[in-house]
Amino acid sequence: MIAIGGRSQLAPEVVRSMHEFRHEIFVRRLGWSVPLIEGEERDQYDNDNTVYFVVQDGTGGVTACARLLPTTTNYMLAEHFGDLLGGQSPPCDPGIWELSRFATNTRKTGEGRVLSLADPTLNLLSAVTQFARRHDIRRLILVTSVAIERLLIRAQFDVHRIAPPRRMPDGLFVALFIEVGRGCSTGDEAEEDWEGVQPETVERGIVHDCDRYRVEAAGGPSSSPDSLPRN
Repeated sequence: MIAIGGRSQLAPEVVRSMHEFRHEIFVRRLGWSVPLIEGEERDQYDNDNTVYFVVQDGTGGVTACARLLPTTTNYMLAEHFGDLLGGQSPPCDPGIWELSRFATNTRKTGEGRVLSLADPTLNLLSAVTQFARRHDIRRLILVTSVAIERLLIRAQFDVHRIAPPRRMPDGLFVALFIEVGRGCSTGDEAEEDWEGVQPETVERGIVHDCDRYRVEAAGGPSSSPDSLPRN
């Protein structure tokens, strides 16, 4: 089940569980230094313009999440990752939204490198792109590693760089556009079990999430987040 909506449209317990899940993934597992409010991972981009995607299991536990933020408001790429724009102005367009705080909690087994995005990741990306099409969003923008960029291309997403990648403390990162409505082959896109409000009042913009993308070699059974953006 995927709940979609703004924080005032989703049930309070869903929003609270999502922030707790983000704390578990980004702070406890990945060790990011990010804002915490009452034990929840939350920042200034969690506001009334934000649209959330929250995946829950049969018991109500959160297993994945993402957020979209219009580029016509303050967003992370514009304010924190301008070096990845190659001297260009940050997008400010109602048809472009920023994707951020994307994470899925999956079990991985096997050996060697991660060669493809996991099904839960593809399913959540599918939900995000379907929502974008329904709300006249043409493009998503995000910051990620070049490793995840390759996996997105392999999954047949229509992605292209805004500027050349740059070396950052955690690796080589790049700002990407994902073109919505073409070139997105994410598996079964039959009717989704979605809950929540399809917000018609949300301002059309670009979603940018500079969350840290992490690709891990699977060295046996382990519970690891399959997170996309960097932040």
